[in-house]
Amino acid sequence: MTHDTIQPKTQSQARRRWMRAAGWTLVALGVIVSWVWSVELTIRGESVNASIAGAATLLLFCAGITLIWRVSPNRGRRPTLAFRAAVIATALGAIIAGVVPVAVIAATTGTVTADVTSGTSGPDYTVSGVAVVSSDAYNQTTLDLTVSASDRTTPLLEATVSFADGTADVTCANTRPTWTHDVSTVTLACDSFTPIASLRTVAGIAVTER
Repeated sequence: MTHDTIQPKTQSQARRRWMRAAGWTLVALGVIVSWVWSVELTIRGESVNASIAGAATLLLFCAGITLIWRVSPNRGRRPTLAFRAAVIATALGAIIAGVVPVAVIAATTGTVTADVTSGTSGPDYTVSGVAVVSSDAYNQTTLDLTVSASDRTTPLLEATVSFADGTADVTCANTRPTWTHDVSTVTLACDSFTPIASLRTVAGIAVTER
């Protein structure tokens, strides 16, 4: 075997080792990013970060699998089918992971204006006849009331929101009195998250002083 024959073979082996190492490196990076993805999914409202991390995870897996396959000596029918299935699965998974979190947030968040049907006045306060109810990307629903308090201190208020679509009533309240300058907006935190589809069917809001 001549020197000219050995050199291309050595170069080919080195290239195969480099591609195999690169493939496993991409897979390892995918594992790391998947951990970041799982962390982001536990943080409500991080839909964009979750989409990016999820898509990146599966694309890294796809690229790593492809590189490892290109230098694999086993090219039988079953390994080939397994490789193709893995590539298709990771590619489709990247698309789904990139779209679903953002789509879910878009479909469940929003703001509506609803009538305050009772409790617009009390011994020490009056509220406007409408309230603004919002569900945000952090899976929180809040209710904003315009309040005028005679002693300029917002009392502890509780609002019960009822819905026409059969959704169970939701209670919203402020946890502490706040100083009110003439007329101010007071935010009441609701005890459960309500998606925008149900918020659009608010039948009435009853306000009471706790």
